[in-house]
Amino acid sequence: MFSSRISTPLTSDPTAEDIFESALSTLFTDVTQNRHGTPGASVTYHSPRFGPISLRIPTHPDVEDGRNLFAHYLWNSGVIAADAIEVASAVEDVDGGGDVGNGEDDTGMANESPEAGATRVVDWGRRRYWNVRGKRVLELGAATALPSLISALSGAGTITITDHPSSPALTMGAIEQNVRENITARRKQCDGKTGPPEGISTTATDLTTNIQVLGYVWGTDTMYTTQSYGRPAPPEQQPQPNTYDRIVVADCLWIPFQHGNIVKTILRYLTAQETGPEHEEEAEDPPCALVITPFHTGRGIVRNFFGLATGEWKGYEDDDGDGQGERDPELADVSGKLKALEMFEIDVDGIKRPWQPIRQDETKNQAKRWCVCAVLARR
Repeated sequence: MFSSRISTPLTSDPTAEDIFESALSTLFTDVTQNRHGTPGASVTYHSPRFGPISLRIPTHPDVEDGRNLFAHYLWNSGVIAADAIEVASAVEDVDGGGDVGNGEDDTGMANESPEAGATRVVDWGRRRYWNVRGKRVLELGAATALPSLISALSGAGTITITDHPSSPALTMGAIEQNVRENITARRKQCDGKTGPPEGISTTATDLTTNIQVLGYVWGTDTMYTTQSYGRPAPPEQQPQPNTYDRIVVADCLWIPFQHGNIVKTILRYLTAQETGPEHEEEAEDPPCALVITPFHTGRGIVRNFFGLATGEWKGYEDDDGDGQGERDPELADVSGKLKALEMFEIDVDGIKRPWQPIRQDETKNQAKRWCVCAVLARR
């Protein structure tokens, strides 16, 4: 389902390697492809609502720090995040209690026991948390920035796209090119009265989203310009604390020692929810972080992040680390400050199952098919 939306345009003179690379998912149907594209080339994401979206894949950097960021691919978690945002934001009247009823419980899972093997296709349209229309959106570790592009086309109010200042997605201009080709060019078409290509949905709201692209080191309070490495953005471009309604975190959990910094970033920039009777409507749609992550570095690393963020799922035998997180004052300061509003696993075909912190006898190739989707809010 998700992989079929990605195609690799062949060059005018393709090599045998190019042809082989573009046919991998067809040739090896039993092998899950969790990353797409070739560094420095392009892929096309075929959005059901917005049509083809061309994505430049960042060039593979020569500097090891840049290579270690793995921004030079489009990963499945970004594709899943884009699909969730697109579908949920297309629903004009999102049910305030949309995750409850219609055969689902308050976790968004089918009302069947996990032991019965209950699975079903995710209905993003009933998930108000993934709706970004009119919202202020921040994306961390963006790489190709596909979720942000879909957010812009879906009518988000403002979007801040970030990646590490040394990421090739920023230093090579890939993110800015993707914004120009898919957002700016589309706006010019509409301004010129030609309109978007036939069959593509665009509204006036979709064309006015304010977008900025900045470098950012997780856990800090400063963002940087993309034009000059290491130069802080001017004060008027610096996002303020408690600014964003949605924070997109797609495939950012594979570095264990950065978990605390990611939680710290969420707590810094996520809007603080107002309480009281006059804010009951906001309580139905709280500011939240949308965390989508695969298991390609192991289920234990993923579980450790959610353990730190929520204070749950701790004490498993395969936990990484030696418990130093409990002794680290900085980690202790952010531990358990978030709660999971919903959490489940989704595979490459859009089938979901309950989140489980450990799955006995799960092979690496089986785990490769799945990602965790979690909605985290302040406690």
